[in-house]
Amino acid sequence: MKLDLYLIATRSGKPALFSPPESIAALEAASTDRVRQFIEWMAARPSRVLAWVGRGIRSLHDYYQKLEDKIDPVERVLKAMASTGQFVVHTQIKNEFQSVLKRQRWKHMFWFSIDFVITGVVIMLTPVRIPLPGPNFFFYYPFLRLLSHYRAILGALSGLRSRDVTFKDLPELSRLEDNLPGLATFLERMD
Repeated sequence: MKLDLYLIATRSGKPALFSPPESIAALEAASTDRVRQFIEWMAARPSRVLAWVGRGIRSLHDYYQKLEDKIDPVERVLKAMASTGQFVVHTQIKNEFQSVLKRQRWKHMFWFSIDFVITGVVIMLTPVRIPLPGPNFFFYYPFLRLLSHYRAILGALSGLRSRDVTFKDLPELSRLEDNLPGLATFLERMD
């Protein structure tokens, strides 16, 4: 499945990768992402308890994706790129696609290493944390961010290594905002 990518200059002038939300959702539904497959497997169990737990995990996963979109909307695009190697890139400058992917790869490698260290510290503090009541948010969040940065790195590498990249001209931004659902929200979040 080919993923349409739009290399758009944000209001600050920096180029960012955008893909329509329905394209990302379609790719995620067809992907071989093991986390999503496990969640769907749990939710489809005949056992009511397992199905209930699966639906609860699915709700938490969906909530996390919404939070992730607010933190860094490009990250979800990169994670979707990890599920395919075929891209249609709408841009004015072809070379810019590679440089954006390289910058994103380095950015997510940096944050991956930070979250790796934090997750390691939290794991070492597990004997102290276990008796504390309540959710272990201090473990789950850095661990989820660690996984998310890993998938973003894989997506950037998929784009950099792909031999199936088709370049097309980028239409005028005002026309794009009218024709691409979610672009206006994306640009607001990027500022």
